[in-house]
Amino acid sequence: MKTKFNWGTGILIGIIIFITLTVTMTVIFMTQDVNLVTDKYYENSLQYQDEIDKQNRTLELNQDVAINYNGELISISFPSDYFNKDISGEILFYRPSDPKLDFVLPIQLVDGSQIIPVKRLEKGFWRIKLNWTMVGNGYYNERAITIQ
Repeated sequence: MKTKFNWGTGILIGIIIFITLTVTMTVIFMTQDVNLVTDKYYENSLQYQDEIDKQNRTLELNQDVAINYNGELISISFPSDYFNKDISGEILFYRPSDPKLDFVLPIQLVDGSQIIPVKRLEKGFWRIKLNWTMVGNGYYNERAITIQ
């Protein structure tokens, strides 16, 4: 004996499928980890004008600070004109995909350069943010690299 499939049954099956998909997608989306750029987003946005000023001062310098990556080492080299000036600051290694991997190193120059081995860095995209002061003025450089 053959049972009839009427439109009421079709609507009921459609509603059940819709509710099942909605609940499934809600559970999936609610369990995803959402990484913001920073946990202190509002506080950092208030300080953003200072960063813009530092970037503008950096652009006014006669010579640029070089941030180079050769596959094994990251070298940060200051021009020889800056050797006699008091340079201090920090190097932020920023990993957009995983903030737990972010870390900061102090600037410790040897003959105007600092060498950082990439062994401790996870493979993937990194942003190197160099924030330093020289003769009482703040400066800022940034370079994106991909560790392979």
